[in-house]
Amino acid sequence: MTAGTLYAIKNARGMLPRALVEWLELDIELVNPSDKAEEFKSLFPLGKNPAYQGRDGFQLTEVIAVLYYLVNLKGDAELEKTFYGTSLEERSQVLRFLSYTNHEITQSTIAVVTAARSNAAQEHYDEKLSQCLACFGYLEKRLTEHEFLVNDQITIADLFTATICATLYGFALGKDKFGGFSKLSEWLSKVLQHPVLKGKVDTSTFVETTISLPPTN
Repeated sequence: MTAGTLYAIKNARGMLPRALVEWLELDIELVNPSDKAEEFKSLFPLGKNPAYQGRDGFQLTEVIAVLYYLVNLKGDAELEKTFYGTSLEERSQVLRFLSYTNHEITQSTIAVVTAARSNAAQEHYDEKLSQCLACFGYLEKRLTEHEFLVNDQITIADLFTATICATLYGFALGKDKFGGFSKLSEWLSKVLQHPVLKGKVDTSTFVETTISLPPTN
């Protein structure tokens, strides 16, 4: 009998939790929420994923919390230090970039997609795109000063941010607007080769053109 079940989609916020379960060889069943929709909804009425249901009744949602739980469930102190840092400052920076990606990066992209799909005014779309570019620009600046987001090695913040960037590059954010972030591109290539993520992302599917307003007649 497994220790629990992780309900998570295969991309976006669900990609890294699923990858960690596999790489760490945790005794956890992986379930796509849509495959067991009624079961998932009964356990997690808000429908948020990733979501963890332990055999003992323990429940956990919110991706940052789920990632922390999975890494520590392995019981490897050195791995935990590698992924989360050793000093108070490093651990705080890891949490900072996890939060930044989970909110600023994802929400600014959602705003662009929403503006495009709702056929918003050009001015509104341009504003949302500018804000999104600024959010990615902050990561570019950080990676100009550091090889990785927190220290000189890949942390959980790098892994999570890479999965989110890869997901967004695969359907909404094209090379025409976001390809100019050279440091971010170099960093992404390195992080996607980490054993946790290796083979999980097909970069050939990254779109060329950023989602935009439909052409006017």
